[in-house]
Amino acid sequence: MDSHVYFSPDSPVDTQDTMNIFKSSFLIIGEGITFEHCSNFFKDNDIIYYSTTTNDVIDVKNSEIICKKKKIDLDKVDYAVISPGIPPTNPLLQKLALSGCKFTTDIEIIQNLSQSKFICITGTNGKTSTVNLLADILNDNNISAIACGNNGISVFSSLEKSYEYIILELSSYQLEHIKKVNSFISIILNLSDDHLERHGSLENYLHIKEKIFNSAKHKLMHKKLDHLDKYSTFEVRDKMFLINDNIIDGLSITDSNCISYLCKSYLIDGRHDLYNLCASISVLSIIGLSLESILSSFDRRKRLEHRVEKFFTFNDIKFINDSKSTNADSTSNALKSLENNIILIMGGDNKKMSYKILKKLINDKVKILIMIGENKDDLDKLIDVNIDKICYDDLEDAISYIFSVMVPGDTVLMSPATSSYCMYDNYQHRGNHFKELVKKYASQQN
Repeated sequence: MDSHVYFSPDSPVDTQDTMNIFKSSFLIIGEGITFEHCSNFFKDNDIIYYSTTTNDVIDVKNSEIICKKKKIDLDKVDYAVISPGIPPTNPLLQKLALSGCKFTTDIEIIQNLSQSKFICITGTNGKTSTVNLLADILNDNNISAIACGNNGISVFSSLEKSYEYIILELSSYQLEHIKKVNSFISIILNLSDDHLERHGSLENYLHIKEKIFNSAKHKLMHKKLDHLDKYSTFEVRDKMFLINDNIIDGLSITDSNCISYLCKSYLIDGRHDLYNLCASISVLSIIGLSLESILSSFDRRKRLEHRVEKFFTFNDIKFINDSKSTNADSTSNALKSLENNIILIMGGDNKKMSYKILKKLINDKVKILIMIGENKDDLDKLIDVNIDKICYDDLEDAISYIFSVMVPGDTVLMSPATSSYCMYDNYQHRGNHFKELVKKYASQQN
């Protein structure tokens, strides 16, 4: 990790052991959801706090932060709470570190307050699906649980009632700031290059992800992450599961998007869904749920929006919303789960990542590649494939074109392989707009 970062991932850990939330004062730095929910929590509980944004700050001197609106006396601040969107290299954080300010996060605050057991999940893909799957299965078996964190639900929501388990989705942005992750179970689902525009290198990215294990009782990871082979493993092998290094008798994979256990079949939705289920079985087996209970709950569970979501069929043409896929590896999983004759929509914010993993899949399965967003021209250059490629400035133009060329038997897949922020507020906004446009153009043809 670069020396100019305000702390090292290996720095001594002390915040959670010494912090008294209700007798401390806080400076909240940032904007967005974390900033908002921290402020509301402190306000509702009469905790002293100050807030600022990195854009407001002019300078740090004489133990004061000079803002456009007010001065904040650092001598009155015990901890600075950092929003995930702020990189550790931010000049304000550098200056605060030099002033002796102590840093913390909303995650560390909640772990300091809560009596629940924490299940912490990270990985490049599948995090949201897995945390929600785990929460649904636990609640279905009368074990109280809440999924929160990077899945869009504030960690402060976990304080509204008593839960036996808090299931935290942790992104690399969150883990970058966290010094200690207190967890009953921590799991890394998978790792591929992502967010390198912030982390600088794959090595840094992996190092940050591994922090999820630094204070975990049980540590789980996918078997293919062999550079982390000191941890317990789970994986999918041909026609069998390997869970915590043990083969489960009677549990097998079929060739038709199903798994079977003791002669009963359960529908899955492609390889990515299987990996998420396998990870969930690993976690839930530690908790003590039977495999029969896990699979029965899985079978009853509804699919999540924006994750290989088959939401519409028109004239024997399937439309699939995979807006949650914000990197090449996730889009790769979506393509693997589908048959050929795909019209693929990609593109969005320019994350400067590699798309090599997609080349063969696109050549084999995609008939038309449509690129939108800020990085459409880069995608056009980077993805060297032998199919028709078309660029559009916005999604509606792309949908209009698709409706003019699609034929029965086609599958229209929006799996952007990048984030949405150059065009939309978030991936949900992008996915909902896609579904609205599809239904709009379908209604015009009826």
